[in-house]
Amino acid sequence: MLQTAAIFSRVHFRVISSMETERERARREITRRSWLAHLWHEWVVESRRPIALINFFGVTILTDPVLFSRIGIRLPFLTIGPKRLTKPALIFTELPPIDLVLLSHAHFDHIDRRTLKLFSESTRVITAKRTHDLLRGTKFTEVIELGWNESISLTLRGRTLEIRAFQPKHWGARMQYDIHRGYNSYVISRNNRRIIYGSDTAMTDAFAKLNDGAPYDLAIMGIGAYDPWIWAHSTPEQAVAMADAAGARFIMPVHHQTFRLSIEPFREPIERFTRALVKTPERIALREIGETFVLPNSR
Repeated sequence: MLQTAAIFSRVHFRVISSMETERERARREITRRSWLAHLWHEWVVESRRPIALINFFGVTILTDPVLFSRIGIRLPFLTIGPKRLTKPALIFTELPPIDLVLLSHAHFDHIDRRTLKLFSESTRVITAKRTHDLLRGTKFTEVIELGWNESISLTLRGRTLEIRAFQPKHWGARMQYDIHRGYNSYVISRNNRRIIYGSDTAMTDAFAKLNDGAPYDLAIMGIGAYDPWIWAHSTPEQAVAMADAAGARFIMPVHHQTFRLSIEPFREPIERFTRALVKTPERIALREIGETFVLPNSR
């Protein structure tokens, strides 16, 4: 069973001139800024942005958890980086017991050290190759690194899970120069039920290669941050296409409306995602305010 919920607000864009829109200008500026300059810019801009609300129901497996208001470079009493546009539904003390934290790659919006330091030593962790060092200072006593096509079977509170990593089309460096770090997507299997956690990925045939003729119950797919980062993230239509290629029954859209990481309008990803599934809307696991999705018991 996987549960989640979200609440959204709107962001408005104005036209700069007949020759260049706000979106076009932002795309030009974001592509020319250095990585550190971009973090600083987002700290200044987002410090003046009001925060909307996101409700996220954690379950025993928690993927890439971020529970603080900012991500980025941590300085004493200050984090330089983007501010949340939506608050998490639950603070850490309100989360149920977390058996496994599944980390996909080292980017600040996926491995948030401040959040990870909150977990107890009883929580298990699976992460990408050559990212173990980022978890120093946490309480975790067992951190398992998986490379592409590697898998592991875990028994958590008497329940057996299998986690298999596969290669998305993305990148793993946290500080630009540490390009040695791995980056993963995952298949989670239990009791003949399977979930794909796609994480961040551009369009790739890796999901089609997962298709073995048996359905996947759910594909959790990122649908945002594609403009201008299309080489590392997928459009909503591409996310649907990859889930379809894998053979997923339901699709849950993630990685949008939480941090301002790109310049597509705030509501655009979910609106495009909904249009892409207009002929089969029952496949959408989550789309609007306060919804909760529970995997059906039968196929």
